[in-house]
Amino acid sequence: MTEYALALLVALTGWWFSTGLVLWLVHRPDRHHRFIFAIATLIMVCSFFAVAHVSDQPSLGSTVVAFCLALLLWGWLEMGYLMGFVTGPHQQPCPDSAGVLGRLVRGLGTTLWHELVLLAMVSLLYAISVGKPNQITLWAFSVLWLMRWSAKLNLVLGVRNYNREWLPAHLSYLDSYIPRRSLNVLFPLSLTMGSVLTYLLLHTAYLATDLSAVVGFTLVGMLAALGTLEHVFLMLPLGDSVLWLWAAPMGQKDKVVVDFEGT
Repeated sequence: MTEYALALLVALTGWWFSTGLVLWLVHRPDRHHRFIFAIATLIMVCSFFAVAHVSDQPSLGSTVVAFCLALLLWGWLEMGYLMGFVTGPHQQPCPDSAGVLGRLVRGLGTTLWHELVLLAMVSLLYAISVGKPNQITLWAFSVLWLMRWSAKLNLVLGVRNYNREWLPAHLSYLDSYIPRRSLNVLFPLSLTMGSVLTYLLLHTAYLATDLSAVVGFTLVGMLAALGTLEHVFLMLPLGDSVLWLWAAPMGQKDKVVVDFEGT
């Protein structure tokens, strides 16, 4: 059971800390963003070289490192979008008259460059990892990609609980793309998909005989479970923003606490 406890600790800590760190960095003063993103880009490039190194090493330590590298790469991608460096050609609010299809098309325009870079990163990870004994970075990054796309579609269709205070001022127009609804038609399917994916990954970990495979698939399975939990947060007023109170934007900490206490 020790290996499962290790995987659970790494996955929970990595998910919580990496999310909070990105939010904290994004809400630093704008004058620091270029420097922060330049350092993050250097780390991103080094991370790809590290993936190439650990993909040949199926040891327990390399498996955990591979998972952490996926979080680093994902953090760079999210930071690039939230800081406004890798977004899309459309940066205007969504008209009130736009229907679901209109919001989807315009919403894709707000994030097109981001999605193309994401596709390129997945392709590069595949090229690096294919046929190698340690593919955990590819698996973890792909799960993050799948769960994020599901979350984005749910946001466009309408959600109940959305922390718009986390949006930087230059991305405030994104709020116009997210209607407030208690439920949408995609949510049950997303919840089912996330649950099935979590089960398949954890079941694969259970059947594995190699310790590194057990830990690796448990890590990725926990990531799928946390992604599914994030979907639940979108529909239930659970005050999840309090989990990252330490990373709240300047002047927003009191609001986050009030919102949490009011749920």
